[in-house]
Amino acid sequence: MRDRLKKFFKTVLKLVFIAALLYGIGRFGINTYDSHVFVPRSPYTVMQTQDSITIRWNSPKFEIGSVEYGFFSDSLDKTLVDPKKTKIHSITISGLNECTKYYYKVLSDSMSIDNEDRSFKTLCAAKDTQKLWVIGDSGQVGENQTKVYTSMLDYIEHDFNNLNMWVLLGNNAYKNGSQKQYNESFFEPYSELLKRFTPWAVIGNNDAKRWAFYNIFDFPTKGESGGEPSGNEKFYSIESGNLHLVMLDSEMYRIDRNSDLAAWLREDLKKNTKPWVIVALHTPPYTDGSHNSDSDYDSGGRLKKVRENLVPIFDEFGVDLVLSGHSHSYERSKLMINHIGKSNTLGKHNIVQDAKSCYTKSIKPSKDSGTIYQVCGSSSKLEHATLKHPALPFAYEQMGSLIIDITPTTLSSKFLSIDAKILDEFIIKKNTTPCQ
Repeated sequence: MRDRLKKFFKTVLKLVFIAALLYGIGRFGINTYDSHVFVPRSPYTVMQTQDSITIRWNSPKFEIGSVEYGFFSDSLDKTLVDPKKTKIHSITISGLNECTKYYYKVLSDSMSIDNEDRSFKTLCAAKDTQKLWVIGDSGQVGENQTKVYTSMLDYIEHDFNNLNMWVLLGNNAYKNGSQKQYNESFFEPYSELLKRFTPWAVIGNNDAKRWAFYNIFDFPTKGESGGEPSGNEKFYSIESGNLHLVMLDSEMYRIDRNSDLAAWLREDLKKNTKPWVIVALHTPPYTDGSHNSDSDYDSGGRLKKVRENLVPIFDEFGVDLVLSGHSHSYERSKLMINHIGKSNTLGKHNIVQDAKSCYTKSIKPSKDSGTIYQVCGSSSKLEHATLKHPALPFAYEQMGSLIIDITPTTLSSKFLSIDAKILDEFIIKKNTTPCQ
């Protein structure tokens, strides 16, 4: 009897092992297919620099595509063509003027391309005013996504000339970040924006369920767009006008204290000469929304790792603003420092300036000058939350996006709701004008 039981259990274990193996193989096959399946795709720009840009698109058939461009929409006097027939097109235009708008159109024999008002602008060495649109967890197709987008268009009076940069905080295509989902959740809903702006995006946890993100986007690794060369697409900087924007992968790369990412971040911030520093990453160090930063296990412990390993670097170099998504609500801190513990450890010593909406800092980034943390993960999804984290007293269970305005001496941020109402706003001043 005992031998029969042993034999039975061995057989069961073998069957379980085989089933698990087949499941793993099946999942790997699905992930591989979703990540690399070919889909036609309209043109979009990547690798925006002061003197170059890359235009990518996917055509249904193998062909030699071309790009015509110039200073005027009715006079595209320069042309670049693919070196050989392909379905996946990537043409880099170099030798461009800094801070200059160009018009372009893409020619294809096998797909219809909307080339009306298609343009790009190179990055600026200096600029008096800049306006950024920031969205987080924006990849859920539907009415809410459209309303949040429309509220931004209403705010800029449907004039794209009133916008300078577009930043995405991850989970750009639900629910798994596949090639097809990126077409449905990103490229189609934001088609007009993509005709005019380079999307600067970080990867989210849902995007990381597939491997499409780094296949779709090309990011600077050699400091082409400004900042310290990183040698890695998962962390890099962009410099334009008065802004030094740091983009970090908090989902697929180690964020340990001694990681390559942390070492590069220190070096990049140490060498920065721009007056304003913003860091964008998907996982927030503080939240009491649909995720809980007090949990050691939430999101595989990434919230805790960001808080313990990256916040000290933000403090050391006086980062002005840290933008995150992940929690599907809105939360915002005051100007704060040195909070690496759980929420019950927050004290008055962590608050640099106990104000609601106006803060002051020195023009040159300095240690422990304070950072504001904003969580905006409700640009297409909303989940019920307690929103009681003491470090984030300004919180709303509302959908929306961020409008950030930058001058040489001021940075202001507004939470623009799905109903086009400004529910929260603040300003940081780096001049002699005091807060009223």
